[in-house]
Amino acid sequence: METRNGEPREAGRHSAAGIDPAVEWAAGVLGLRPEALGIGWEREREWSRVRRLDRPGGRRAWLKQVPAGLHAEAALTSILARAGVPGALPVLAAEPSEGWLLLPDGGPTLSEALGDGEADSGAALAGPWEETLRGYARLQRAAEAHVDELLAAGVPDLRPEALPELAERLVFEDAPELAHLLPLWEADAACLAASGIRPSVQHEDLHPGNVFASSLTAFDWGDASVSHPWQSLTVAVQEPWELAAQEVYLREWGRDPGDPRTAAELAAARRLGCVGRAASWARVRDAVGVPPRFGNPVAGWLARGEDW
Repeated sequence: METRNGEPREAGRHSAAGIDPAVEWAAGVLGLRPEALGIGWEREREWSRVRRLDRPGGRRAWLKQVPAGLHAEAALTSILARAGVPGALPVLAAEPSEGWLLLPDGGPTLSEALGDGEADSGAALAGPWEETLRGYARLQRAAEAHVDELLAAGVPDLRPEALPELAERLVFEDAPELAHLLPLWEADAACLAASGIRPSVQHEDLHPGNVFASSLTAFDWGDASVSHPWQSLTVAVQEPWELAAQEVYLREWGRDPGDPRTAAELAAARRLGCVGRAASWARVRDAVGVPPRFGNPVAGWLARGEDW
């Protein structure tokens, strides 16, 4: 959506009627008056804000808005949905140039329905998490065909060949004391490039709080990139109860979890996944800044890149 002079409207600005333009857009999509769409923004963070939209008959939709510099989420989500990628998040409408995304209500998350993965809740989550990673691997495999479109839409390029230079820049800017890890990450990137696993979409922050319980569909793709798909396991598998899900995931790629080659590639992917997480925080910092409460997450994630 543009203003009359053709310039994009800035996030947070209001129309002449005092209506938030994102809400005005969503109302037009839903065929409703903006004033009838319920409460204000429910969750506001520096990098996004989310609003519940109440529709007739008790139905609900969600409007998400992200600032300039982080608009790729709207493009990515709509590309996967439009292409019919299995397991993709359904989309009612998207305006990637504005960072607007209109989604149907997906219900509670796995964390909300079964717990946060701590203590006893891990046992309850283990089975659903296996099915989540099984479906997620299938999504990634189907999305391989859309990598060029995703990259053209601005989804960050974290393919193995791009990672050594990216890691060097992040270390130079945020953690020069970790320069000794650069040769390790370069070798890891070469390992993944030779793995035979093609680059695909990679969520970067896959955990039970970002998966709907009813459909086991991942949402909140704001950190996503195009990379070696196994880098998702850096976040997705951190607790003992998640290890069985990791095996399920690897088998979906036709790999034996007990094979030494698989183990080496997995370790490389998990280490480089830390570089990917650091890069995600660097994008947030460049777009809107990192709140002091998070410290320096770029350096923090880089430091974890030696753990596996």
